[in-house]
Amino acid sequence: MKLSLVVPCYNEEGNVKRFYEETVRVLGGYRDSTLLADTELIFINDGSRDGTWKGLKEIYETSPHHIRVLSFSRNFGKEAALLAGLRASQGDYTAIIDADLQQRPEYVLQMLDFLEEHAEYDAVACYQEERKEGAFMAWVKSCFYKVIDSLSDVPIAQAASDFRLLRRCVVDAILSLPEKCRFSKGIFAWVGFETYLMPYKVEERTEGESKWNFWKLLRYAFSGIMSFSDKPLIVSSVLGIFLFALAILMMLVVVIKTLIWGDPVAGFPTLCSLLLLLSGVQLLSVGILGQYLAKNYTETKDRPVYILKEDLGK
Repeated sequence: MKLSLVVPCYNEEGNVKRFYEETVRVLGGYRDSTLLADTELIFINDGSRDGTWKGLKEIYETSPHHIRVLSFSRNFGKEAALLAGLRASQGDYTAIIDADLQQRPEYVLQMLDFLEEHAEYDAVACYQEERKEGAFMAWVKSCFYKVIDSLSDVPIAQAASDFRLLRRCVVDAILSLPEKCRFSKGIFAWVGFETYLMPYKVEERTEGESKWNFWKLLRYAFSGIMSFSDKPLIVSSVLGIFLFALAILMMLVVVIKTLIWGDPVAGFPTLCSLLLLLSGVQLLSVGILGQYLAKNYTETKDRPVYILKEDLGK
């Protein structure tokens, strides 16, 4: 098998059939006329609550091409769907692409051509030339990537998306990581390999709505930071040492001031502000520690990242 397409699906009832038809049309018109016959499409139904599973079953039952459909027992999230798709892939090249057609299959062919012409690269990651979300969301994402890049031990490209094409060696390296709390963008960066950034244009969504909102992105951001850096623990420790030293200094100032000038200890508003500050820092530090303990707890339970309910085309 030359090419595997990993397609996570969550509530994409109105898109899966169109995606399949467009992908077949694009691959069928490729300069290498045998590419479509040497391609497998791996759809992952991530616990969809609409008719996505029914649509995928119809595609599998009627398609003459290599189709595999994995269905989870419930919604486990995109990270789990990506892992399941990569595990099922058998191609020399594996592409990750969304089912909503905002990421056009034509770019997969461009990435494939690039890797075949440039042996020095092992992966191609697409990035948006022009972001279409609102200014606030664009600012939030920019801040997140700046923070995680500064905290992480490996550089994480701000622009790169999950829409990418990987050689088999990269897929094998990703699958060799046993962790349960997965953050794909960090994993792509951690395994290394030469990656080329390719610009692409995001198309308008014609069916359904985006599964991401501010709070989901915020949770994803915290998960990514905790998964790929221990620096928040270091920051909280340094902050604690700094505040301890500051408290000792203030205590000396108060004692000396009282001994020399005989002033009673005053400043109730200042005292309240300091107590609130110290309490906030303590809660923040405990919260950071709790996040790492929660990650460790999840890992030690050794539960599977996902549970398959059905597997068509195995």
